[in-house]
Amino acid sequence: MSSTRPDETPDPKSIVQGMALLACGRAEGISRFRGTVNAFLAALAPGIAYNVVIFFLALLQKDTIVGLIRVELSLCAFLALPVISYAFAKRWNREERWLRYATASAWSQWTSLFVFVMVMAISALVLPGLANRPGFDRAVMMASQLYDLWLGMFIARCGLEISRWRAALLYGSTALFVLICYTVATLLPPHHSYLSEILLADFGAHDRMSG
Repeated sequence: MSSTRPDETPDPKSIVQGMALLACGRAEGISRFRGTVNAFLAALAPGIAYNVVIFFLALLQKDTIVGLIRVELSLCAFLALPVISYAFAKRWNREERWLRYATASAWSQWTSLFVFVMVMAISALVLPGLANRPGFDRAVMMASQLYDLWLGMFIARCGLEISRWRAALLYGSTALFVLICYTVATLLPPHHSYLSEILLADFGAHDRMSG
């Protein structure tokens, strides 16, 4: 018999509703997520699965070492926010709110990717000339990254009930940690330019595994 209570089981409908509300800047969306360990692990599952797929793809590449380091860096970047946010939540006496916040944050990190894909698809259908111009996709990616930053800080503010400057400190610390990881990886053998990849917003499985 399972020990998981019904109210601990993630509800896909509530997750989607919560993501949509938060994406529109509505703080009540945070309440649609469950603050349980099971809910948090379910929120991490897609990101973990993505990195597992990239790991096996890296094994098939010519430069396997570079690919595997990319996977390691991707995992560090993926798990940095939950780990660092927990440390800050504990310091700010927001520990009891952390699970719900971390769950909402993990799910909502896919929102900017969804926005990017939708904008590119609509542009290709409605304005193909604009969509095919050099640099358009990178401009849309940059805009989606800025939106992702705003959304992440907004979720931190309403999820942990913290001020704007604390949310900025949280995300600034996370970004600094990720930047340090990529810098160290770039400086160490095989001296691949991982740092330039992240600074140029070179994201996505295909771009990561090519070259």
